[in-house]
This record gives sequence, C-alpha cells and structure tokens, in this order.
Amino acid sequence: MRETNALITQLFTIRNRYGKQAASEKLQLLNNIKIKTVKNKTAVASLYTALLFLIAYPDNKMIYGSANKLLQELEAHLHANEKLTYSLYNSGITRTKLSAAFSFEMVKWLRETRPTEISFNSFEATDAQIQSILSVVMTKTESEILQDANAAWKGWLKHIKEPGQDLLDQFIVIFGSSDTRPEVKDELWNAIGINVEISFTSHCCLPASLVKVYYNRSLIRKQIKQHAIQKLTPVKLSQHEAEQIIDCSRMILLRKLRELDPISFSAAKNVSYYHLERGISIALMGMVPGRRHPIDSYMGYLVFKNGLPVAYAGSWILFDSARIGLNVFSDYRGGEAKYIFEQVLQLHAKVYHLKRFTVDPYQLGKENSDGINSGAFWIYYHAGFRPLEKLQQELAEAEEIKIRSGKTYRSPALVLKTLANSRLELVLQKNAVRFDATDLSLLYAAILAKKYKGDRRPEKDAVKKLAGILKIKNPHDENIKFVLKNWSVLLLSNEKELKNNSGLKRSLKELVILKAAGSEEAYITALQKTADLRKFITLLLKEMLIKLP
Repeated sequence: MRETNALITQLFTIRNRYGKQAASEKLQLLNNIKIKTVKNKTAVASLYTALLFLIAYPDNKMIYGSANKLLQELEAHLHANEKLTYSLYNSGITRTKLSAAFSFEMVKWLRETRPTEISFNSFEATDAQIQSILSVVMTKTESEILQDANAAWKGWLKHIKEPGQDLLDQFIVIFGSSDTRPEVKDELWNAIGINVEISFTSHCCLPASLVKVYYNRSLIRKQIKQHAIQKLTPVKLSQHEAEQIIDCSRMILLRKLRELDPISFSAAKNVSYYHLERGISIALMGMVPGRRHPIDSYMGYLVFKNGLPVAYAGSWILFDSARIGLNVFSDYRGGEAKYIFEQVLQLHAKVYHLKRFTVDPYQLGKENSDGINSGAFWIYYHAGFRPLEKLQQELAEAEEIKIRSGKTYRSPALVLKTLANSRLELVLQKNAVRFDATDLSLLYAAILAKKYKGDRRPEKDAVKKLAGILKIKNPHDENIKFVLKNWSVLLLSNEKELKNNSGLKRSLKELVILKAAGSEEAYITALQKTADLRKFITLLLKEMLIKLP
C-alpha cells in the first residue's frame, strides 16, 4: 500500500509537467499503480484528481487512454468497496454519495432524471417552520387543516400520500403545484432546507460526439492577452445533445456543492456550443423566460477540456458591457486557467458583441475564501482588468513589481483581501457603456429617495400605465408584468421624455416582449441597437449623480 501511495503522489506531482521524460514517467506510473492496493481516501482523492487532469491535459494518445482506463478501474474499485466509498462521503467523486440542500428545480430535475439516485435525507427547519411554510405554499382550502393545531404536517402528508410516493415526492408535488412566483418559491424551499442524498453512479463528461481530443506538448503559462481566437466553430446541437450538455453542467456543479441560475434554469433551446483550439469547448446558456433578470441578461457558461468540465461562471450583460467571472474546478488548477479565461472573454465579446467587462469583488475574494486561496485577482489582472479604486490600483502595481522581482513571492492573503475591495474593469473599446445593473440598483434607490421621498410605490398602477404608453396588449401576462414592474420606476421617472420619443417606445416594446417570451440573445442584440434608451439611462444616472468609472 505504501508503494502505491508513493506512486500516486508522484503521479499527482508531475501531472502538469511536460516533455519526453515527463510523459515517459507518467505512462510508467499509470501502468504500475495497482488499483486494488488503493486503501485510503487521501490516495483515492489524489489519484482521482491526477487522472482527471491527465485526461483533460494528456501528453499523448497512450497517456489519454491509460488515464481513462485507470479511472474506470478506480470507479469499479470504489463500487466494490463500501467502507472506502463511505470515507469519501461528500467528496463528489464518482461512485460516492453526497448530502446537501439544493434548489427546488434541481431536486425536481434529479427526481425526474435519476429517480433511484436521489433520496430524502433530513430537514434543516423545525416542524413549526415547516408547518408554517407548507401553509403558505398549499392552497388556502387545503392548508386550513394545518391551522390551529387541527393537524400536524407529518400526519397530514401521510394521510394524503399516494401509492408509491415518499416524503420527497410529496414536497416536490406541493411546491410544483404552487402558483407562487418562482423566486419566492425558491426562498420558501430553501427555508425548509431539504437535504437530499445523491449517488454519483457515472462519470461526468460530454459524449464523444461533442469532443475533439487534444494532446498537450506543453501548457500555456503566460498570458497572450488580446490575441484573437484563431479557430471558433459553432456546433449545431440536436435537442438531445443540448440536454446532455445541461446534464453534465448541472451534475458537475452539484458534485461541487454549487449551483448557477442560468444552468439550473436553462433548457435545450437556450444552449449554444462552440469548439475552440487546444481541446477547449464552451457552452453558453440562458435562462427560460420565467427565470430571467428583467433588465440585464444573466448568462452562464461551462468550459470543457477534452469533454471534461473544467471551469464555469456567469456573465451579466447590459448593452455592450458585461460583469463576468471565472471559477476553475480545483481538479484542474495548475493547468491553463489564464488561457482559458482569455478564450472565455474573447468568445463572449464575439458572440454577444461586448466592448467592456467588469468583475465584482466577490469573484476576487471578498466574502469568498476560495477566491483568496486561488489568487483569483491575478487571473483577472493579467487578463487586462484593472481596479476602479485608486488604492487598489496602486497596491496592485506595487505587488506586480514584487512578483516580477522574485519568482517565489506570492501575495499574502491580507493583500489579496484588500485588492478584492474594488471592482475591476477591462475596456475593449472606449465607446462602451460604462454602467451595469449594479449601477442601475443605485439609480433605482436614488430615484425613490430624491423624486418620490422614499415611497416604494411611487406610481399608482405603474405597470398598467407603462403598458399603455408602450402599447403592450397583454400586460397581465406574468412574465410581461414582471418585466414592466422592474422597468417602471426608471422609465416613468422621466415620463415626459418617454411619451414624446416614439422610437424609444417602439424599442422598449420590442425589448419587453423579447425578455418575457423571446430569445435572450435577441434581447441582447436589440438592447445594443437602442441608442435612445442608452442615452435615456445615461442622463438619469447623471441627473441622480451616480458616479461611473
């Protein structure tokens, strides 16, 4: 066992080294590791990570094949060794189990697609809290039985249970039949805290039809900033292929105890997929209409390397500007994070016609220890992003000098936390919009405070009024009403200009309909063409003294 552990340690150590000697050593180690002698969780975790890395970044065909073969043997070994598998509980490794609370939509989807691999585990809320929440989610007629101690929720659900249903099924049905707005339903579900147990029975990767395997002679370590994408191939997806991409994207996030709205709330027709160079492919995803943000467009992406999901994040697009982030899964750190992020930025700029990117403090490490531990700030800085605040600008410049002067120097956590206190910006073209949804939040609050004395309902029947001005025929549609409500304070704060600008009204009508029921990509394109709306918002920001970069 000691010999096996030593071999695994060596394989993990050289996984991201390249050249003839390194390739020879990797292949020898892969052939000499005997899976049946892997007995402890540390060895399993190290081997699992090393194998994933070697499949994503293989030196050659032989290493790629050997790593895949050994990974299959490891999965079979775990499947046959219950004690070892249990020691890896909550690791997310294939053939192990995990328990956590996830969103209603994800639990419902798992129950539909993998009914035997998900089960109820526990509640985080008390019985009294659960009883109260069920009373809100159920129809008034049914929930009356739960009032005034007429019945306890457990006994009542047992009483109305259908054949073959378990407790998890009942909660899914109750929440699924509720007409509560999705975001409110999400919060109520989260408040109950339903922990489910998931068994990961299969490897998380794309099907071979969507993969172009690439063999690495080396890794790109240095930044190649602003180099155009050399090869970009859009892939026409069948519905089944798009669903496979969504499935793989959701499952890798669940394994890592994470979710992302544009992935959780996407559908096959909202997925686009692109092959780039060096075995990289990227899936872009938008949300179904009922889940979209009303003004900007929250899009998600997954980066795949040789078919394995290696990184993900979201972008919040408004006009030609986008807030964006990057999260590289820990198994693939030490790879080509800088290069991957450049490809992500260039793909977004090309597909969505973007001229500016910003990064929020959370992505850098503010209230996010993973961002600090991974040194995320420098990924963005080396890609050309710069702090918006002077203190962070000067600190970053001083740190960069230290890093260049000594190869062993690493920015201390305290410095990284200070750097994370400023948003970052990358301007590709000077005529880019210099505001985003974060600035519109400040504008919204300023309008309420300065024009309406803090009244949170400044306009009576605002939705109806705005619908009339824009000549929208179905303002009672839930999605349209939601969009109009969120636009109303901004637009009606300068009602005179809105009414007198026929071009602006036509553009806004189109935008509302696209956001509520059309294509999110079409909405992004239409928004970028509305010069009148951009001017309208810019003047409001100036009037309300909102400071922009």
